[in-house]
Amino acid sequence: MGTRTNQLTLKERYQIEVLNGQNYSARAIGLRLNRSNKTISRELGRYSPYCAESAHRQALQRRHGAIKHTKLDFAMQVQIDHQLKNASPEQIAGRMQLERCAKTVSCSTIYRWVSRLNWRSRLPRKAKPYQKRAGSEAGVKLIPERIDIDQRPAIVDENTEIGHWEGDTVYGQDGYLVTLVERVSKLLLTRRVPNKSKKTVSRAIKQMLKPYQAICKTITFDNGGEFAGHQSIAQKLGCRIYFAKPYHSWERGLNENTNGLLRRFFPKGVEIGKIPKSRIDDAVFRINTRPRKVLNYLSPLEFLAGKRVSLMLAI
Repeated sequence: MGTRTNQLTLKERYQIEVLNGQNYSARAIGLRLNRSNKTISRELGRYSPYCAESAHRQALQRRHGAIKHTKLDFAMQVQIDHQLKNASPEQIAGRMQLERCAKTVSCSTIYRWVSRLNWRSRLPRKAKPYQKRAGSEAGVKLIPERIDIDQRPAIVDENTEIGHWEGDTVYGQDGYLVTLVERVSKLLLTRRVPNKSKKTVSRAIKQMLKPYQAICKTITFDNGGEFAGHQSIAQKLGCRIYFAKPYHSWERGLNENTNGLLRRFFPKGVEIGKIPKSRIDDAVFRINTRPRKVLNYLSPLEFLAGKRVSLMLAI
């Protein structure tokens, strides 16, 4: 089995602490973590008694001393290490500027620092663009009273008015996620459903948008048969519903992109039906609290609430 040569992560150090406490040998721990037993022996020998957080903090301090030409002091390194869990270097740098932090750096400085530490695995993975067929010609025929996207008000494309949503479903082996994204704020709503029947999906959408009924003016779907119950949705929510053209997924580009973000948490092949609801809720929360460049580095939740909160640690 091959082993990696990059630096130990905090998660790995937590695993080492637990396994060491259970009297696992360095070799056994190395096999569990796919690490060299020499790396584990050196780690345990350097910090005794072993504490994951203390070991990680000291490792960061040691690396800070070894990298002489970085603009990041130790406090900023801890800050950025924390933020990389949910944001890109560009988003972190932009958020520092927005919050007028006492110390700020550019995204290129963060990228260089990450590269020097061989931490590229910590950057948000740029997965392949999420691709889902935007419904077929046959799907169009299954949708009664379908209204084409050509008839949608022009103001929707201007992205200046809150209340216009895009909807989709994400497949996951034994279940599905119904997703809705508000076009201006980028707010994501998600609900798990056991099947894609029009009754099941329609009920889920009504429940998801009930708290947002005041800001639900239009919804745009693809031509999947699960959206054939659109008339009952429109009647319940008092909104207008439109459908993209077959195979024109770019007409709902925001929803496609946001589904791609969800796929970072739940890759293809994952059994969605077995995922704890708390994990799904956590993924949606992390997406909705991510700073967005298009929102001047506010998060979707902040944009909708009209109130900024501090996401950066005090440094």
